[in-house]
Amino acid sequence: MALDPASLSLLRSLLVERSTAALATLHDGRPFASMIPFATTKATGRFQFVTHVSGLSAHTRDMRSNPDVCLLVMAAETPGVLPQALPRVSISAVAEFIPLEHPDFGALKGAYLARHPQAADFFQLGDFSIVALTPLSARFVGGFAQAHSLRPEALAAVLADDLA
Repeated sequence: MALDPASLSLLRSLLVERSTAALATLHDGRPFASMIPFATTKATGRFQFVTHVSGLSAHTRDMRSNPDVCLLVMAAETPGVLPQALPRVSISAVAEFIPLEHPDFGALKGAYLARHPQAADFFQLGDFSIVALTPLSARFVGGFAQAHSLRPEALAAVLADDLA
């Protein structure tokens, strides 16, 4: 079932207006969640999320060990709205570390800095890496009884006008 216009708008606002996500990884074989800043892009020719992570972080080591991850982007809490009714999208993805010499490095760095210009100084630190997160599937919940499974191309289509 396709998303109605209101759901499309809500999902788009989550991915455009929110700039941080919970990142779930496997840490020593157990679930682990952390927070990461992210950007969305199609600069590499395909829809991806991009983040910039420190080698000192547990989630960075986890992604190097097992690239299967999940992002959770949630709407901000609103007084009077039950937490279970908060709009959110959970995105299963595969993480790929992008070395400086990779042909996509500049485009991914540019997309990330366009969303997070205050992070420019972190690119001077040697322990940070660009990570491209390629979505495999998504589950969007717009509220009670408003859950939708999405394929990566449907997720990309929601942001078609916003992606560079």
